[in-house]
Amino acid sequence: MKLKIQKKMGTARKNGYWDVRVSHKESKGKKSPSYTFKCGCCSKKVEIYYDEEDLEINGVIGSIENWRELLLPLLRVKNTKRIEK
Repeated sequence: MKLKIQKKMGTARKNGYWDVRVSHKESKGKKSPSYTFKCGCCSKKVEIYYDEEDLEINGVIGSIENWRELLLPLLRVKNTKRIEK
């Protein structure tokens, strides 16, 4: 699944927040593919490296299931059943 790439800075949303900027890098050698999410109004960022079994978010490695348990409630997702491709 590939996310929509948004590189334009300073794009405001109707709700008053900035659009998060998104970039993607393919895997290279031993390095996993990654997404970088940047603030819409400044240079702060979150880097997420991923593969079939785990995610590394800003240097913190965990299984996909572990991240799902932690992040889905924050996103107010009620159905936490495993999503298959």
